[in-house]
Formats: sequence, structure tokens, C-alpha cells
Amino acid sequence: MDILHVFADTGVECEVFSGYGTVTRLGIDAKPNPYTDEVIVADAHDADKQLSREFDLGVFHPPCQSWTPGSQMQGTTADHPNLIPLARSIAQEFCDEWIIENVPQAPLHDAVVLNGGMFGLPLHYERAFETSYHVPQPRRQTRLSEHETFDKHHETGGWYGDKSIWKSVKGYSHDWPSEALKRSAIPRAYINYLLRPLL
Repeated sequence: MDILHVFADTGVECEVFSGYGTVTRLGIDAKPNPYTDEVIVADAHDADKQLSREFDLGVFHPPCQSWTPGSQMQGTTADHPNLIPLARSIAQEFCDEWIIENVPQAPLHDAVVLNGGMFGLPLHYERAFETSYHVPQPRRQTRLSEHETFDKHHETGGWYGDKSIWKSVKGYSHDWPSEALKRSAIPRAYINYLLRPLL
């Protein structure tokens, strides 16, 4: 497949996407990585000026600050723009199929919600995915175990812990920057699950 990856400055997920095809990554501060075939440094608002072809699949990670519990509790949701409509617009113009990822509270259309317990991972990391094609919703599961200390660290807002453990749990092998890996990288198991119905 020819894959477009947007709002992806680091692009950790490209390690997985590259196994499915070629990857073009667009981000306002996009850095090269060994799994991206083309890097476009641009604001997503300018995507129509930067993209010159259609893609088989688009994957979008618009910022989620508007809907995180922290922003809602602090009353700062208005400080963050809602870029989900922009992601949807780019997807409809340039992509045959698409995935838009965000937190479960975000205003996505008919989103599939995934968490680590569904895949036997010691990490809750619940995320929602709007897709242009049907992806079955797995049975909800809160966590792998009530006693997983790794999961407890994540739930209490901690992003600490040895990076090698995060790489193992999220399914990555490359030496990615710690913050991008821990905070925003979608676990490999989620991506494979989302792409299987499309394939």
C-alpha cells in the first residue's frame, strides 16, 4: 500500500506501516526516520498544497489535548483547536481509506475503541479509531490484571520506566525518542488489528 501518515513528527508507527507498504509522513516538525520513504515538513493546513497524489491509506493523529481529562479538569479545552475535521477533510480528498486516532472522549465518527487488555498487554492505553471501513469492536476489557504495576504507572499519569520495557510492550524495536514512544505511539497490536479488515 501507499500510506500517508499525518500529524506525525516522530512517526514511531512507521516501523509498523513500512511492513505494509511505502510511507509518506507529513508533520509540522517532521524528522526523518528509517521507516519513512518521504518526509514532508509542513502544517497539515497546507496539505492540499503539499500532496500531489492519492494514497491507499491515510493515518492521522490530530492532537488530543482538547479532550484529555487534564484539559477538561483545568478548563483549558478551548485553548486547543479541534483538528479532527481537518484530518477528515485531508483523508477524504487524498486517501482511498483512512484511520483517525485520538482519545476515546474525542468527537470521532463510529469509533472503534481499543485497549491493551484486548491484546494481552500489561498496559491499558485506551485509544479510539475512526475508520472509513468496518473494523469490529472487540469485547471491552479493562486490563490484563488488577496487579500489573506497569499498567498502574500509566494510569496514574506516569510515563516513567525503562524504555526497553515500553518498546517490548508496545511492540517496537527501533531506538525511538522516549517521550514519543511512551506517550503517543500506538501499540503494534492495535495497528495490525485495524489493518487486517482492510487487507
